[in-house]
Amino acid sequence: MPHPLADLAAGLRSRTLAFLRSPVSREFWNMLVDQGHTFVMPAAWTALPRARQIEALLAAEGKRVSDGTTFTMTDDLVRAARETGQDQTIPLPFTPDVLPAPSGMLVFSADEPLAHLPTGLPVVAVTWGPPMDGFSPGVHLTWWAPMREEDQEKDAAARGRLIPIIPDFDLHLPFLPHFDTRLHSQKLPSGLIYSAIPLRSVVAAWYALTADGTTLREERPPATLTQALKDLKAKKRGVQVATGSGTGTAHPGITDRAAQTMRDLEGADYFDPVPELAATTRKAEHGVFDASLDHQLDAGHRRIAHIYREAADHWHRLETQVTQRYPGIFADLEELRAHSRSQWQPWCWMPSIRVSAWLTRMYGASIEQASWDGPRIAALGAWRSGGRHSVLTTLPLRYTASDRVPAELTETMPAHGLGLVFDDDGTVHLLLTYLDEVGDRGNAELVLISNYGRPASMLEDITKLSVFLTGDTLLDAVKATQMYYDHAAVQDGDQPHPTDEALYAEHAYSLGLFTGTLASLCTPGAELQDAGALTGRKLPAPWPPEPNVLSETTLWLLTGTPTPR
Repeated sequence: MPHPLADLAAGLRSRTLAFLRSPVSREFWNMLVDQGHTFVMPAAWTALPRARQIEALLAAEGKRVSDGTTFTMTDDLVRAARETGQDQTIPLPFTPDVLPAPSGMLVFSADEPLAHLPTGLPVVAVTWGPPMDGFSPGVHLTWWAPMREEDQEKDAAARGRLIPIIPDFDLHLPFLPHFDTRLHSQKLPSGLIYSAIPLRSVVAAWYALTADGTTLREERPPATLTQALKDLKAKKRGVQVATGSGTGTAHPGITDRAAQTMRDLEGADYFDPVPELAATTRKAEHGVFDASLDHQLDAGHRRIAHIYREAADHWHRLETQVTQRYPGIFADLEELRAHSRSQWQPWCWMPSIRVSAWLTRMYGASIEQASWDGPRIAALGAWRSGGRHSVLTTLPLRYTASDRVPAELTETMPAHGLGLVFDDDGTVHLLLTYLDEVGDRGNAELVLISNYGRPASMLEDITKLSVFLTGDTLLDAVKATQMYYDHAAVQDGDQPHPTDEALYAEHAYSLGLFTGTLASLCTPGAELQDAGALTGRKLPAPWPPEPNVLSETTLWLLTGTPTPR
């Protein structure tokens, strides 16, 4: 006779898979989003219409349930995992060998759940699978609670609208060396407290499933359930039932193994991430420019509100993509900067070569990947660190073009990084700019990363423009910059780029479309207004800007263009 827990697990898996593939799941996910629920997804998905986001999220979750292994645990193992999860003095390092399978569904009874949520609902299922596109190594994890009977529609099962379980929380959980704070810290930021106990309990349950004293035995559910799973094209239709080796052994089995892993990590000081200043939020924040308030604005201010949201969403996607690929990177770099900033010029937030080196050393990025990502992350880091200040001008790009080198920027840049927003005949160009220190002599290189009017661009699509702040004209500066990099290529055994006067002139012109405006807004006496204050919903901030702890962009309007000295 099959184990009753196997029947329970197979039944819930079958109902969940049917639900995830039914129209009612799309309605339900849409309602969750309306209520403010945010799902973890690749940064690029946030540019998709909501309907496509939901389709992709449900397809991904359905694949985890369909393709993964189904597990369940006897009560003694569940209690051991629950006790460990509740004791936040026990660190629970997460490594690949803790997982019982690359993807799966772990099911509990409502009488002996893995945890109880603050809502009073029990955690009766956990699903996990490989990380989504662009995330660091780890797993995508969701824990689920049952739908209350009174909240189900009338005759829901008969009408194919049964909602067996509802997602309480999902997250990307990275493997070591990146250590989720919730798994090892007793003092947590308020935003993490809600999810700490369930997350810890999940990892403790995985520890229990893979412990030496645990026995896994595959049980086949009744023929009707097996056929239902077959009809749903579910793989691995058996259920792995976990049993312990005896009373009182499960809890020590978890804690002793976790303690040994922690001892193996001794001396690795980067496993304790510090809180970020103005950390990247799960959702882009629009503040006073929220779309629901647009009806209160005139046409001109509605246009500004639209531009603000496009800029905020774009830069939030880039920040999110970076933190998905390199968890904790901005906090790590801020800590590195606090310790080491005396080693480079004060006008530079951090040399991009240092950022690239950090990516290869701490995240195992290839040299090619780090060389591409490093300058772009440096631009984002400088901009975030300075308070996410961005300046909007509606002057056509051709009217702001300049051929002079803005050498004074090393003295006049009001923040290490600035955002530039150009509303050019209806096309919005979004740039981030910062000063990079290059070479042994501390050359100042102006770097701009641009989306070139493409709102959905991601890190791999972002164009980088750069030029040394030397000489009088941008054309001469471009040639000097290319000469420097050609010399570096020869030193590395590569061939320099052939001289091309037309390309030099094109690069200089492209830079000049933006550098004139940048120099103007950085000139002492420049007149800029806090765009948010023009809505009447906030007090105006003073220019020049100062670092702040807001996670949202501050948008400024360039209302005057004094001639740079």
